[in-house]
Amino acid sequence: MRLTVVGCSGSFPGPESPASCYLLEAEHDGRTWRVLLDLGSGALGPLQRLLDPTTLDAVLLSHLHPDHCADLLGLYVVRRYRPQGPLPAKLPVHGPAATAERLALMYHGLEPGGMEGEFAFGVVADADPFTVGPFRVTPYAVNHPVEAYGYRVEADGAVLAFTGDTDDCPNLDPMLAGADLALLDSAFVDGRDEARDIHLSGSRAAAAAVRAGGVRRLVLTHVPAWNDREVCRAQAASVWPGPVEVAAAGEVFELGAVAPNAFGIPVDREAGMRMWAEYRAAHPGLPPEADVYVDHFGDGPRVADELLAYITDGPKRATAGLVASYEHDGDALPRVGSHWVACDGSGRPRVVLRTTELRVGPLASVDEQFAWDEGEGDRSLAYWLAEHRRFFGRECERIGLELSDDLDVCFERFRVVWPPEHADG
Repeated sequence: MRLTVVGCSGSFPGPESPASCYLLEAEHDGRTWRVLLDLGSGALGPLQRLLDPTTLDAVLLSHLHPDHCADLLGLYVVRRYRPQGPLPAKLPVHGPAATAERLALMYHGLEPGGMEGEFAFGVVADADPFTVGPFRVTPYAVNHPVEAYGYRVEADGAVLAFTGDTDDCPNLDPMLAGADLALLDSAFVDGRDEARDIHLSGSRAAAAAVRAGGVRRLVLTHVPAWNDREVCRAQAASVWPGPVEVAAAGEVFELGAVAPNAFGIPVDREAGMRMWAEYRAAHPGLPPEADVYVDHFGDGPRVADELLAYITDGPKRATAGLVASYEHDGDALPRVGSHWVACDGSGRPRVVLRTTELRVGPLASVDEQFAWDEGEGDRSLAYWLAEHRRFFGRECERIGLELSDDLDVCFERFRVVWPPEHADG
């Protein structure tokens, strides 16, 4: 899935960008499908540098303020009066109730048949998904003075979350959870804009992404020309633990399918984040967690399934990993209280684990109690050492180290917290 920022200026077109408009593209059935998120003031012009607007497959409108929908009037003219004659099919336009009526009021002297002559209008509803070619689209009602929606768009294993215009609200959690890229409204500035229930500021946008969990990339958008983009970025960076980006017209983002992990096993991170979101929804008091690890035990499908069975059907409540492996793969060490989603050998998420105890020490420092808690084989220290020396030997070969009992190991104990049928009491 490819996202191109056609326009990202908040409230009105700015000198560097038109108003809200984002082009989504994905391959499906031998062709490229193209969908717009919004078509705001001034966006139709630069859109024509990217494509013939008559080739669009659908338009999704977040709400009916002009900076999000006004250039549909121009698109109507392009379709209605093109010299080549009428198009064979109407263009689907999904949006709030009364979209057709509102657009008709904006177009003085509209011909008989109105906007319905060119557009097939569909009314979206909160959390009611629909599909457009390869895109699975879930609208979420958001917090704005008029009927407004954000969209979660999924295709080819990638997830885009677009908030539209909103202040913080509960629906941001399922919309944002596990998104590969989150486009968040950042029209307001902390310390200047005290009104609520209209727009997010950079800090509130970042806080919502942290709370939802699993967002990989944070991109602020809908920044009006009168805002200092760097102030918005800095306010978000005070909350967000990673890099903060601010959208710019013409920018392109590639949202690819999840690649196989270090051991060549495709991990369904999207499904893992759905499991994580279900767990959070059932436990609303959980503190924010910026990212959640989704992966499997071991270094291959057979081992992953075997070790997972020790958890779901047995006593395994501990695990151990080489610190050097975490560093090599770019993964942070777990923290007490952090969570991760454990998958089976096919990459399918099965359980959510919460870390309860951590210790880093040399391989040789393992004791009998830890071997017992890890719950594998006969649970003896001798079995643990034999199996882990074999496994860590393969790991050392993978990352270019020599196995030694002096290598640092992260000794971790955990509890199973989700789903309920597997959760510890």
